[in-house]
Amino acid sequence: MSDITTDKWILRNPKAPMERIAHYPEIVGTVLAARGITTPEDAQNFYRPEEAPKNDPFLLPDISNALLRLDKAISEGEIIALFGDFDVDGITSIAVLKIGLEQVGAKLITYLPDRFTEGYGLNQNAVHKLSKQGASVLITADCGTSSVEEITLANKLGIDVIVIDHHTVPEKLPPALALINPKRPDSLYPFREMAAVGVAFRFLESFFESKKLTFPANELIDLVALGTVVDVAPLIDENRTIVKAGLEIMTKQPRTGIHSLSQTAKIKNQLSAEQLAFALGPRLNAAGRLAHASLAFELLTTSKKQTSMELSEKLETLNLQRRKECTEAHLLAEELAGTTTDPLIMVGSNQIHAGIIGIVAARLAESRKRPAIVYERQQEESRASARSIPQFDIVKAIRKESSLLERYGGHRAAAGFTIRNENVETFREKIINTAAELMESVDLRGTIEIDAEATLGNIKGSELRGLLAFEPCGHSNPKPVLFSKNVQLIEKKRVGSEQEHLRLKIKDGGITWQGIAFGKGDLELTEQIDIVYSLKKGWYERTEIEVFDACPSGLRDIENRIGN
Repeated sequence: MSDITTDKWILRNPKAPMERIAHYPEIVGTVLAARGITTPEDAQNFYRPEEAPKNDPFLLPDISNALLRLDKAISEGEIIALFGDFDVDGITSIAVLKIGLEQVGAKLITYLPDRFTEGYGLNQNAVHKLSKQGASVLITADCGTSSVEEITLANKLGIDVIVIDHHTVPEKLPPALALINPKRPDSLYPFREMAAVGVAFRFLESFFESKKLTFPANELIDLVALGTVVDVAPLIDENRTIVKAGLEIMTKQPRTGIHSLSQTAKIKNQLSAEQLAFALGPRLNAAGRLAHASLAFELLTTSKKQTSMELSEKLETLNLQRRKECTEAHLLAEELAGTTTDPLIMVGSNQIHAGIIGIVAARLAESRKRPAIVYERQQEESRASARSIPQFDIVKAIRKESSLLERYGGHRAAAGFTIRNENVETFREKIINTAAELMESVDLRGTIEIDAEATLGNIKGSELRGLLAFEPCGHSNPKPVLFSKNVQLIEKKRVGSEQEHLRLKIKDGGITWQGIAFGKGDLELTEQIDIVYSLKKGWYERTEIEVFDACPSGLRDIENRIGN
């Protein structure tokens, strides 16, 4: 395992300039080829995902069983309980199911668990409560794949369970009537990487089609896009289609709650995937982290403007509180981690709030460039959240020690678990040893992947349009990343509440660009610099550059992915 030094600059595909599509602008074609898009047909599907062939929802596993039971429940007036996780994916999943099923006359009750008294996922107390309320069908969303004991209890109480989920599938499956999860090994559905809200959307679509009813896709797609982006699902294939369509609806006819939340967040341009992830997402998640997820759920399902504004203001207040607590908790976590060189960091305290342990773990993983687990230590148990790096499957490592845990769940990049305090040190030792074995030869330096080298001053309007059309961008479809050397730094200024960002003015070929380098306030630069950057729409649709890294000209080399 290597020492952590400066981030590596890696050329994604050195052969991309030779493989680019003819007749496309040079930089655009090169970036497309760097992403594996080398034919006009591939480019058409990428730029116009709405025209790509649609996947058949009836290929989802157990879909027939679920549709038959749902139809019976609706036709006979049974009570259907909707149970979702307390994050944005779970909240939007329940919102989509509620809105869609109400249109076909379903009798519904919704249940979002309390993070602090119930924890993640389906729990036995909730099952008992729903049984007492008369539920005979339970649909879980964004959880349930690992809920063996809870679903066994539901069956004993006469409740049929339909699981709608996207998390990693364990060896032992719960005794659900239907487990609709595209990650199941026996799934025939061609795309495995939907968020739970995407699976819920396709499930609803299949039900409407089975009843020969018009599916209200445009009434739901904005919520599906929101949950998909905030849950960091890869923005490729079907997810890209969903998010692009959802953003168009948000622009033309925004949902009352999304519109009010955008106003509260002071978003002046039309919504982008980046704004969903970094502006709306944290505010919605603040409800479940510091209060109750029902605040966010009500905001996304209300049509009353006054109510939505009041709820948006509550979420804004909670988000400000969340940011303050996260800063303090991150400092404490860094202090607890100290100077450790362990390949995985695991720290905890009774002073780190359970509602923010995931954020703190993510920040710790980013700052230390290794997997991180952060837990809140309570009287008898500790609740933990884990975040990982691309080279390490965190949920697989956690599952290896499942005998020490009370419950767990998650996927490759993020997971959570509950553990009795007497097992914490044993678990820590075992999972650090696992990380050491699996990451012995892993280079932990950060990596910035570059799509193409470009002369900043020569970028044409057609190239600019082609690069900006890569949106919606996010996980697995990042913004096009360019490298330009020997550009002139005219001005730099530290900005941000803690002077953590750098505002730049850069000149090349007679053209001056405004730029921002987030989290790079301490960069040491000279008058002539090399920059790694992306083009972005700034205030009032003005094109700016977002600088990911920079150094004095000629100081750093770009490595090739091939052969390294």
